[in-house]
Amino acid sequence: MKITTLNGLVVAGLLAVTAQTAFCQGTFYTSRSAFEAALSSSTTITFEELPPTDWQGSGLPSVTASGVTFTGPWARLFITDPSGVLYPIPGSGKYLWQWDGGYPVSILLPAGVTAFGADFSGGIVPSSSLNATLTVNLAGGGSYAYNFSGPLDSWTFFGVTFAEPIANLVYRDAGPPDGVIGGPLHEEMLDNVTFGAIPEPSVLGLFALGGMFLGWRLRRWGK
Repeated sequence: MKITTLNGLVVAGLLAVTAQTAFCQGTFYTSRSAFEAALSSSTTITFEELPPTDWQGSGLPSVTASGVTFTGPWARLFITDPSGVLYPIPGSGKYLWQWDGGYPVSILLPAGVTAFGADFSGGIVPSSSLNATLTVNLAGGGSYAYNFSGPLDSWTFFGVTFAEPIANLVYRDAGPPDGVIGGPLHEEMLDNVTFGAIPEPSVLGLFALGGMFLGWRLRRWGK
């Protein structure tokens, strides 16, 4: 597994993070606009169409929307209600929150997805900030873990694209150890989850050839 660490605007304490950074087979984004501009097609889950979960209940073991399944083994997934009692990030509409879970949130994607991005939050008080890890597991094998941080009570965007399909992801904001009564509690929150595909390499090649031809014609005209 390859690990990339992002701390504010620093990677591994040395390299400045731009809106788009290539890394091994994948590219990660800290800007939603740059991420969405790289996609050829996409779907965004806002959770607004899902009914809110009774906060006095035990929560849900999984939530599925637009073919994407979010799983929390302790059945502590909740769809927040802006008018409800528990709503740690006000003014955000509905979103997915794993409240006091024992394990990270797993995200299973439909076949053929090569891009995933979302607004992330978590690490509620007494944590001083969000310190998260997003692990990307590719359909053909290979796993990449990205560490990033953000302020409490707000959203931090993070997205990744790969040349090959993504099978699933794991989002964690706490631990290990996992599954320990009295141990670290998971408070993963997700909103505006965008998944889709990047252009095929053949399409990108055509764009590159077109640009080269246009440059050649302009140089010819300039003579």
